[in-house]
Amino acid sequence: MKRTTSGAVLAILAVLLVLTVAPAGADPKKITTAIDEASQSCRGVSQQIWEFKELGQQEVKSSALLKEELAKMGYKVTGDLKVPEDLVKDGVAKTAFKAEMAGKGPGPTVTLMLEYDALANGHACGHNLIATSGLMAAAGLAKVMKDTPGRVFVIGTPDEERGSLGGGKVALLEGGYFEGSDVVFITHGSDRWSLDQRLLAMKRANFTFKGKSAHAAAAPHKGVNALRGVLLTFNCVDHLREHLRQDVRIHGIVTKGGGPVNVVPELAQAEFACRALDTATMENAYGKIVNCAKAGELGTGATLEFKEPRVALKAAIVVPPLLDALKSNLKTLGIAADQFKDFDELASSDLGMVSYSYPTVNVWFKIAPEGTALHSDAFREAAKSDEGWTSAVLVGKSVALSAYEMLTKPEKLKAVQDSFKAAKAKEGK
Repeated sequence: MKRTTSGAVLAILAVLLVLTVAPAGADPKKITTAIDEASQSCRGVSQQIWEFKELGQQEVKSSALLKEELAKMGYKVTGDLKVPEDLVKDGVAKTAFKAEMAGKGPGPTVTLMLEYDALANGHACGHNLIATSGLMAAAGLAKVMKDTPGRVFVIGTPDEERGSLGGGKVALLEGGYFEGSDVVFITHGSDRWSLDQRLLAMKRANFTFKGKSAHAAAAPHKGVNALRGVLLTFNCVDHLREHLRQDVRIHGIVTKGGGPVNVVPELAQAEFACRALDTATMENAYGKIVNCAKAGELGTGATLEFKEPRVALKAAIVVPPLLDALKSNLKTLGIAADQFKDFDELASSDLGMVSYSYPTVNVWFKIAPEGTALHSDAFREAAKSDEGWTSAVLVGKSVALSAYEMLTKPEKLKAVQDSFKAAKAKEGK
């Protein structure tokens, strides 16, 4: 009898213990319902941002609109973020912002990134949908945070298109605005559904050659042709290509070639960008480009001026357990596994820099027919289409549900963090 009573008491205590230590949670259906309820107003925001078509560091109206919507959801919003002065003029990212919402007690921090800068031909990269798919995810999470441990950060990251110059996420990283993040999410419109996380590492080089002017006909021997230094650099780079790995990309332009044709050019300038699938390979190829410029200096007698760039973009760190979480939630929402496709064509992004500091995932969602090129006029039109918006709603739900899992399922978050540490250690070798 005593044993039975003792067993019952122990059982009751065990239940009480579980109830005490188990993380508080809410019904995930509240997340998708909240996103459905917010989708109409969020689409209005998307269309306005599309119409604004503000270039990087000029997204004043887009930023203000997003901050206003986040404040309505209950987020504490801060703008005019302080960043390093050598990355952003005056040291303030005027169009960046950070929104925060605390949950029920301590726990992990999930971060949503929003982009909203346009190109010269408008929102031909669909950043209006990046911003508002993230906004919908924020709306879904806001609905459950009172019953969920942890925090949500929503970071407005301007100027992605010029991110290699340090004006986008790099400035916010160095400003400390991602600190405390356990997982970071972002989305991007595409011509397919994909979880392909590959990004090309990239570094720019600006070369200035200084020579000596002279009359090009009467006394060319008295001059030093700076343009020849640039041309020799290009020729040398072209000879390199045979000996570079196939994923290496080197592209360059002449930014200044001289003045009047009858004057030996005393100043010439060129800009190059070097990319590769991994950071080490990119850096190796970059060093060879610099040597080509030095050869141009040696061969012509012109003086080379070159300074290492302040910012170089890293390749992305891939975190498979995070991809699995997104894929599972997308499957639940109706996107079958056979709809996911990898890319044959890759680019670079300041997102890679974030992925080196925090477990990060980018979800590509289909807004246009397959084969539609990013940055094209056709893709710009797709960014305001019904098809584009339907996919944006789905991806917003998948991000919110995956973020919720990171907040409420410690074993899944641990798997993500362990995978991230292992991948980063491997990259370091």
